[in-house]
Amino acid sequence: MATYAAGTIVLFYHQARLCLGIVTSAEGNRWQVLDSEGEAQLLASERFALASLDLFTPPNTRTLGNFAAMAEQSLELLQDEGVPARLAQLPAPFSFEQASEAAGCHSDFCRFALYRHLRQREDLYLLKKGVWRTRDPEETAAFLARKEQEAARTRYLEAVAGFLERLDAKDATAGLPEFSSGTERQLAQELRALLISGEPKDLARVLRADGRNLDKSVRALRLSLGDIAADTDPVAAASGIPIAFVPGLPALAVTPEPSELEQREAFTIDAEDSGDLDDAIDWQETAAGWNLGVHISDVAARIPVGKDLWRAAQDRVASLYLPSQTIPLLPPELSGDAFSLREGEARPVLSLRVELDREARIVACDWHRGWLRVKKNLSYETFDALLRSQERSPLLEICRKLRDARVGEGEERKPRYSWNLKVSDGDVALQRVDNLSPARFVIEELMILYNRLLAERACQSSLPLIYRNVTQFAEEEDEDAANYGIQAYLSTSAKFHPGVGAQAYLHATSPIRRFTDIVNQAQFSALLAGRGQSFARQDLEELILSIEKRLRLLRAVTHRSERHWLLRFLKQKYLGEPLDAVLLRRVKQGCLVELSRWEKRLVLRCEEGLPLRTPVKLVVAGVDLEELLVFGDVIL
Repeated sequence: MATYAAGTIVLFYHQARLCLGIVTSAEGNRWQVLDSEGEAQLLASERFALASLDLFTPPNTRTLGNFAAMAEQSLELLQDEGVPARLAQLPAPFSFEQASEAAGCHSDFCRFALYRHLRQREDLYLLKKGVWRTRDPEETAAFLARKEQEAARTRYLEAVAGFLERLDAKDATAGLPEFSSGTERQLAQELRALLISGEPKDLARVLRADGRNLDKSVRALRLSLGDIAADTDPVAAASGIPIAFVPGLPALAVTPEPSELEQREAFTIDAEDSGDLDDAIDWQETAAGWNLGVHISDVAARIPVGKDLWRAAQDRVASLYLPSQTIPLLPPELSGDAFSLREGEARPVLSLRVELDREARIVACDWHRGWLRVKKNLSYETFDALLRSQERSPLLEICRKLRDARVGEGEERKPRYSWNLKVSDGDVALQRVDNLSPARFVIEELMILYNRLLAERACQSSLPLIYRNVTQFAEEEDEDAANYGIQAYLSTSAKFHPGVGAQAYLHATSPIRRFTDIVNQAQFSALLAGRGQSFARQDLEELILSIEKRLRLLRAVTHRSERHWLLRFLKQKYLGEPLDAVLLRRVKQGCLVELSRWEKRLVLRCEEGLPLRTPVKLVVAGVDLEELLVFGDVIL
């Protein structure tokens, strides 16, 4: 072990900073060191980066100051005498002793100056495992660029911290820092990433500084940036998914060259309050059977691949329909207007034309891109009324035969009714939806037809698309029952889809609402135009990874939002009232309960011993919106 006498000058690291000191005494295997500020440090020899060869007395701050002044003069001389050029001639790597010899540094003043030169000029020298080498020009440029990025990052974080301080002080003049639009976008993205993954950590440290709550800081900044609004669904706002759109995005949509306009009396059928109408149909009787048209808004023709509007859709992946709001895939000016098949407006479409015989067997089909002017926008309720007014609907019969041909005759598996939570002016209601209404059945069947025929055509052409496959599974819920179902997954290779009875299946009928559909449209349209393909299989596989990751997040947000508003609904209207329920299974927080009337599930904080799979009366006494559960009494 090296020993150091009183009067030895040393360089040592303290709090990541290189400091100058002088040894005053030894204490066992440690040394008392006086630094240039007059503070005493007790250090092990491993902390010393460099020690003087000579002794300098008396060992006090004045002696240390004189040494520092002489070393500073030597540093200036070293730089003037072209030391970097001399060191560049040394073989890599080189030791400090070799550098001292090459620079002609024999005095302690010069040696300490040289060491500081080597450590200060990180742009010229790279230190690794105690030896140096000179960086080449490309490495120096990369290092300087990295340091500039680090400096810019520091300035950025300081600006964010300053703005938060003004918000904390409720400064009436507080405005956004002088960020460029690109920097505002970066901050919004990073704030969302913090909620999802906890990264970047340096921003998290700034937002937690001075005892701040991270989530509250994130929310305050997102509100100020306009990334969320005060009335944004609380679960969505806390999830980190993108809510608001960057200004100017709608203007980035393009309009394809006009082409022949379809001369068909096509119409849309959708929910009364739907604003994103992306599919229309028409049908005519022929001598041999029926001519059927399914037209889908050609969103892929309107969004340049890889540009800002495309990336915004890729980041969102799908429209999110929550009880309190809809968070669209595309800006409302596009999803509810420019891309929507509104009656009387000509829109570009990707159309399927199918010839059917009298038994609704497919005789021929054709795909083409063109323009369509929808004659009428109908609601499900309106179309149901039209069907009821007819003694027999050929369109309904066609769809039934199409359904029977693919899955066989039998009862519908889905429940007749479902209940959707809706929030209006703070009031929460449950609205009943008839899943088996004729209008919904017709649209569902025709969209399945479109999707499976497009998938079949793509497979025949060996075109990679994002196919929707399923795998069957059985999941044990408890000792006495097993749930059997299917799990959907995305793949560039098609497999038999048992749910729709098709050899290949995909999604292409909702490009206003799903990013996958836009990708499939773009890929299939390239095939129709004779351009081959827009995406290689590897490109699609990479997209699938990001799409499925975001879909998992969206499903979690939807589930939590539904649970949140169901609890709000119960709190508003059903506290203290007995509700028919079934305790399904035990979970970590209590029991999973299904409310029989609405087939809605919630978590009940309860004691052990309650019977499972048995009808009970649940009396909700209160709700916990943080933990998303209820507490109350179970009446057997």
